[in-house]
Amino acid sequence: MHAFPKNEIERSPAARVVGELAEASSIGLFHFEHRAALELPEVWLPPGRADLVAGPEWRSGVLPESKYQAFRHDLLIGSFHPGHRAKWTTHELCHGLVGFAWRPDATPFFLAVAARLAEALPVGLWYYLDEAGLRRCERHAGGGALHGSFCRDCEEAANLGADGGVEDRAWSTLGAGFVEREVDAAMRSVQDGRMVSHRLGNLDLASDGLAYAGAHSRRLLSPEFHRFASDFFRAGEGMHQSLEALSCRVAEVLEGIVEGRPVEPLAGDTWVRVAQDVGWRLLTLAAEIDGEVVEPLSGLIDHLADGRDLSALERVVEGYVALHEDYELPEPSEMFAVGYDLPLGYGRSVDQIYAGLESCSPRTLIRLREGAPEAVSEFLASDTLTRIPLGKRFARWAQGSLSSELADLAALEAALAHPLPADEEALALGGSGRGEELRLDASVVLLQLNHDVLEDPVGPLQPLSEPLRLACRSAGDGQVELAELEPLVFEVLQGLADTGKPAPATSLGLEPEMLESLRAHGLLVPERWSTDNDA
Repeated sequence: MHAFPKNEIERSPAARVVGELAEASSIGLFHFEHRAALELPEVWLPPGRADLVAGPEWRSGVLPESKYQAFRHDLLIGSFHPGHRAKWTTHELCHGLVGFAWRPDATPFFLAVAARLAEALPVGLWYYLDEAGLRRCERHAGGGALHGSFCRDCEEAANLGADGGVEDRAWSTLGAGFVEREVDAAMRSVQDGRMVSHRLGNLDLASDGLAYAGAHSRRLLSPEFHRFASDFFRAGEGMHQSLEALSCRVAEVLEGIVEGRPVEPLAGDTWVRVAQDVGWRLLTLAAEIDGEVVEPLSGLIDHLADGRDLSALERVVEGYVALHEDYELPEPSEMFAVGYDLPLGYGRSVDQIYAGLESCSPRTLIRLREGAPEAVSEFLASDTLTRIPLGKRFARWAQGSLSSELADLAALEAALAHPLPADEEALALGGSGRGEELRLDASVVLLQLNHDVLEDPVGPLQPLSEPLRLACRSAGDGQVELAELEPLVFEVLQGLADTGKPAPATSLGLEPEMLESLRAHGLLVPERWSTDNDA
């Protein structure tokens, strides 16, 4: 499986500890976009949720993650979604470290409390523990997690690594207190026979636990899950037999993060985690099929459960491929598209990435013609854990792997499919600036293209005698505005983009008329705003 982005576990002292513990426990991440979601058996779905049968669909190069379909506490390999912020890496790894609780006679209420306990530390890490020593931008420094908001400057600041000069125990103390109170409320719920509330702002893990149990109870109480739990898990591998054992594990990992105390690594190696992942996918299929294929498929599941190593996995992949030749089963390329490399060239869904590129880079794929599948396969083989949208990752790859005209086209399509968030201040406040300092609108992307890719001619894309210089700006309504720039103007705006800092208007070297035009089109905006119309 993939490990995890090293820079994302260097963001804070807590993240660093979680990364070290995850490595010791052979816990990594799968690439969400490379992983094919299997259709869920209808008998596992909660009443009225037949919509969960269908997998997620691409929307302009973004594959949404369904909370009820994609995430499982019993999957100890975490998910890496390119569209999510970097905090998710340690959150997902922490879930694996904590594990889950299950027993053969579990009730839905047991499952709800277990889900609540499993969330306590990953949520406390997200909102509190990860904030100690975390770099944020000047505007958000010291303010804590941003909840539903996203700040690109904060992400870039945190990417520089933990702030070694700050030893802020306040966030750690708050986080530890939150987790301990949440665990206490969950365990008191067991005594009361109903959820004991522990709300903090908009955080309500009691509600989340109930929602998880409502969505997953039928799956977790199915014969297939009973087989999964008994055949694929051994002692110490992350499945706890009681709520008390899970609460003790939460406390152990919490003390490891906050106080540096030893944490017992999970038993089992990487191939055990992979065998559990693949085994559950095969069991999901087993819940849907009948007839003479049931017995040989069951034999493959038994073989994987007995071996739980690379050799067993290779045999199972080969056996499934042979079964697929004789029976109507999902394609091996989809069954084994787990989001990381598997034996015999399996592990990632070319078809899913192809569909994603059709949604964000359609003209580039069309012009690749019959070479498109091979190009997508080559791109997929090089695609790493990077928090950049699909179209932009493909455009970067195209720069060194496709012809220059297709690289230009891919870059333009990526800029249009994946615009940066609109600059809300600039859109709302217009030109009511204070002082002479100007900055680039935060949503502007600059492109320099050497081929005529704005139009879509039937024939070849023609080279231009002079490069086409464009500014792409988010207009606030989902639309992207394009402005063609003169060479000097492009150079000036590129300089502002490179530094990320404002500059006095008089230092930009542009005529007053051009400056006014750039301001009128929203490309240059004031660094500060005024309450006085005469400012």
